[in-house]
Amino acid sequence: MTFGALLIAIQLCLSKLSVGPENVVKVGLGFIGTAMIGYFLGPWLGGVALVLNDLISNTVFSTGSSFFIGFTFSAFVTGVIAGLFLHRQEITWQRLAIYTFFQILISNVFFNTMWIFLMYFQTKTAGALYGLLAQRLPKEIISWPIEIIILLFIMNAIERLPIKSLNNN
Repeated sequence: MTFGALLIAIQLCLSKLSVGPENVVKVGLGFIGTAMIGYFLGPWLGGVALVLNDLISNTVFSTGSSFFIGFTFSAFVTGVIAGLFLHRQEITWQRLAIYTFFQILISNVFFNTMWIFLMYFQTKTAGALYGLLAQRLPKEIISWPIEIIILLFIMNAIERLPIKSLNNN
């Protein structure tokens, strides 16, 4: 439980290191903490940890953005995906490529775009949704290989640490 709290704290710190407007396109390092949580805690505990992270970041460390329960659901799904792909698995660039692809597609492109659309757009038309996707999709496409490379270096370094035994519980 203490290690889970440490991972949540790491995720909170990394997710605060970001640039861009939160309601459209935000670029940050939170994906590193997400991968670490999935790697060490697995799918269900990873999902719960990211829900707690979302609740803490929206209450204690709020930056003035609106709380929306949909993003909390996205956080849970994100933790489950990370745990399914990374927990008790050897870290390879192929595994990270598949993991980040599904993470970006399901959480960022599908769910988070839908929540932003529901929260901020007065006219709920297909054109408005496609316009939002046109803003968000290029960032996600560009960030995919960058996230793979960064995670490959970090997760391989984590695999070599003596704390790896925590992953074999």
